[in-house]
Amino acid sequence: MNLLLNHKSLFSLAAAILVLSAFGCKKDEELARIKFLGAYSVVETCGSGNDSYEIIIIESGSSDNAIVINNLYDFGESVSATVSGNSVTIPSQLLSGITYSGNGTISGSTLTINFTVSDSVDSDNCNAICTRK
Repeated sequence: MNLLLNHKSLFSLAAAILVLSAFGCKKDEELARIKFLGAYSVVETCGSGNDSYEIIIIESGSSDNAIVINNLYDFGESVSATVSGNSVTIPSQLLSGITYSGNGTISGSTLTINFTVSDSVDSDNCNAICTRK
């Protein structure tokens, strides 16, 4: 009888740890995303020239670590990205004939994004220093 109680206790403990760890990961992902959200002033240096403009980063409903970067490259498009810790990844995506891809990091109120935009003819490599407004 004592052995049966020990097995039940171990099973209950294992189930509780599993449930808590599943919820713990979700909260960490949500917190990672929060620090990226907001409006930023951008100073961009590209092979094609320099530019200054604004971006707005919002939550994406696709997953807990997904964001949308509005107006990257000053083109008005909504670029999808994912965050992990202090890093952001822009997977390759085609929007209105332009392919976007890149990555970046956030430190305090400064987000640095290195990305490439290309169409069927040209490609442009850019570095964007984004300061939270």
